[in-house]
Amino acid sequence: MSLRERKVVRKKKKFGLVFEFVPVIRDFTPDEETKKKIDGELSRAKGVTPAYLADKYNIRVSAAKKILREAEAKNIVKCISKSRRTTVYSAAMDKPSAE
Repeated sequence: MSLRERKVVRKKKKFGLVFEFVPVIRDFTPDEETKKKIDGELSRAKGVTPAYLADKYNIRVSAAKKILREAEAKNIVKCISKSRRTTVYSAAMDKPSAE
């Protein structure tokens, strides 16, 4: 069975109820094509969160956080708002240097 196969999981709840759901299996790291798409989107995005990237490109939230931190270090995006749970990034107004 591959990781991509969808499996319905049944979970018992109170009073004999059964809850069925399909767990989402995300990639640990994005491939090169996905990274290029993400970089293209980050350069023109008004507001991006790690959860948004994880949902859109089917990667893990930890991988999305790492990508956004690396983009912030390269001055592609900047942090707009930060709380203890999430961080919102936006495209940097000044263009990154080619050094």
